[in-house]
Amino acid sequence: MSRVPLFAFVEGVNVDGYVHGANCDRALSPLGVEYRLAPADELPGTGGGKTRLKSYYSHLADNASLVTNFKGKVTVVLFFMDKDIDDQLGLLIESPHVLYTWFYDVENHVFHEGDVAEAVGSGCSLAPNWCREEFGGRGSWQETVARLWVEWVRLCFAVKSFKISGAANYGRPSAVNPTPHLPADATLVEAYSVKLKSEAQQAGVADRQWNAAIATVDSEYSTGSWDKVFKGKWYGHILSSQVLANCPNKIDSKHLTASLVRHVAATMEFNSPWSLAMQKKIQELAVSNGLVATSSG
Repeated sequence: MSRVPLFAFVEGVNVDGYVHGANCDRALSPLGVEYRLAPADELPGTGGGKTRLKSYYSHLADNASLVTNFKGKVTVVLFFMDKDIDDQLGLLIESPHVLYTWFYDVENHVFHEGDVAEAVGSGCSLAPNWCREEFGGRGSWQETVARLWVEWVRLCFAVKSFKISGAANYGRPSAVNPTPHLPADATLVEAYSVKLKSEAQQAGVADRQWNAAIATVDSEYSTGSWDKVFKGKWYGHILSSQVLANCPNKIDSKHLTASLVRHVAATMEFNSPWSLAMQKKIQELAVSNGLVATSSG
């Protein structure tokens, strides 16, 4: 680790490295500071990406090793984590060494900043005019599908807020939208709502608490901030469903979801308020710890 001044770790492997790496590059290249970025699965331990990142962060923090100085060689460690709804649960780590997404996960930022129509066109070799007509300009498609899934988001948010193990959770696609890119089935929505609310009551959750959780989701949607509670990884699932159902040409469905998300990421310009804020914080962390251009000698 001593050869590289800044080490950064990310949760996932599909687009996390590219997105967070691009922000590192824009922040550190002007300083002449080298960096290395690695996914959480390269760290010791078990569990998902965030579990490993938090465990390793705690280990380094407990041993005063987030910044080390060996014979004048400073090494800084940085972690990029998905926010999920940790802000609502009071689980965010307050440290300049931990940078969070502003939205639910990094995929939210990919679709927020990226161009879906362009990505589908290049990723599936489809005509730009069809893609523009189907998906619209930047941002329009995301809002449409997020609103199609609002019933599922309400249930997932409420269940996670009260730490209830239920049939609705952020770890699975919508069970009330049988066809991902089409509206929810009202019968399924009613059935899941009744079942989960009953389970919440059995767990001691009052009706007013349940309703308050639902209202939180509605509030985020009403202010155009659905990405704070809508899981970004769902976008790829919905997008591939719509492409396969509606595109005029035959499409190879193998690995389509992951491929489309990467193509959307490739259209990002990294000049959004979040990207610029991340770049600023990365640069501030480097400068505050005295990182300067590495010597070629």
